[in-house]
Amino acid sequence: MTKPEPIRFQGYSKRDQPAEDAELTHVGPHTACGEYLRRYWQPVAMAHEVGELPLAIRILGENLVLFRDLSGNLGLLHRHCAHRGASLEYGIVMDCGIKCCYHGWHYDVDGTIIDLPSEPANSPIRKKVVQGAYPTHEYAGVVFAYMGPPELQPEFPIYDTMLLPDTEAKPFSLSIPCNWLQVYENTQDPIHVIHLHARSSGVQFGEASGVEQLIDYRNTPLGMINIQTRRCGEHLWTRTTDTIFPNCNQTGAIWEEAESQKLFQRVSMLRWMVPIDDTHTVTIGWRYFNDKLDPRGQDQPDMVGKETIDFMGQTEGRTYEDRQRHPGDYEAQVSQRPIAIHALENRATSDRGVARLRKLLRENIRAHEKDNLAPQPQNSSAGYVSTYCQDTVYPVASGGDDETELMKNYGQRVSDSVLESDALSHAEREAAMAKLCAEFDQ
Repeated sequence: MTKPEPIRFQGYSKRDQPAEDAELTHVGPHTACGEYLRRYWQPVAMAHEVGELPLAIRILGENLVLFRDLSGNLGLLHRHCAHRGASLEYGIVMDCGIKCCYHGWHYDVDGTIIDLPSEPANSPIRKKVVQGAYPTHEYAGVVFAYMGPPELQPEFPIYDTMLLPDTEAKPFSLSIPCNWLQVYENTQDPIHVIHLHARSSGVQFGEASGVEQLIDYRNTPLGMINIQTRRCGEHLWTRTTDTIFPNCNQTGAIWEEAESQKLFQRVSMLRWMVPIDDTHTVTIGWRYFNDKLDPRGQDQPDMVGKETIDFMGQTEGRTYEDRQRHPGDYEAQVSQRPIAIHALENRATSDRGVARLRKLLRENIRAHEKDNLAPQPQNSSAGYVSTYCQDTVYPVASGGDDETELMKNYGQRVSDSVLESDALSHAEREAAMAKLCAEFDQ
């Protein structure tokens, strides 16, 4: 029986737009997702952005001011003074804390009042009024904030890839005018790399990124990974890309060509997709540089910083015509609408990673809402949080008619090693991968 032809020209009947998925996309105070995100340390600025003057920022729908007092202490306060609402972005940075320009109310970095210059010394205001403030933590040129309940403040996590030897870490910050989730879930959509970054726009990363791949997905103690396995000449290349909940990601070498053997090669980026509000996002983190990640000398560390990074398609900083002819991640993500409408999507088998990420995220949000659960990254015995992003390239003879099964088995074995070795040091994990590859080849 022949299937009926689809009805053509259905524009008139498809004009209605359902509501966005508020549970996953709305991030302001008292929203389910927003309260969940507030239970984790979030990067809010690069340290060098905090100069002599206060810095007005907006994070998770809250207007804030970030400053460094003259003693070197960072403060992150609600932007509007508790007295009459003047903005502290015009405040005077003091030896300790910040003073409002309007009436001189002087706050410490924790929001407590230091001085009320025109009020009696015994004014009850001194004990009653506190300016809203959040704890901060500065690490490797990035300022983080914890915006959740103070009694539940977690330890600041140190991930293993923050500690790699002979590696330069350069902070960056990129603004994106769309909801945080469509930026974040892009990291678990490896199919788009073949099309957007190779076939649609020309090769934007390594040539090998455009090679067809076998893809699988697995949960990890931190979130999930996608497992990409490609045949590149005599080598099999397996990449595992890390999603670290609630909004962190790691990815492998930007320019990887899988030309030579590499075992458990680590990451080119560690970044957070931080909601500014429901329709704006800032991606903040580090771009990593070392000789192993960049054997051809394609990296450009000097291009990495505020609203700039050394690979294309991540910002608006091109002509509209160029962005139409060579769209990148920025164009694909922003053009989904300010908040993508999930009810209008027609998801396919290639969207398994996105579907899994949304499912896990929703489960986490609901667990937090119901039972106040927000599992924090746990340190290994080495004193840091082990992660799961890596590239392994190894010469493996073709499987002939069984090539697909060979690649599937290889990718599975590599991901097993990545997950099972998380209690080991980096060197030990590399050795475990070498042993596995040698055994597989035999």
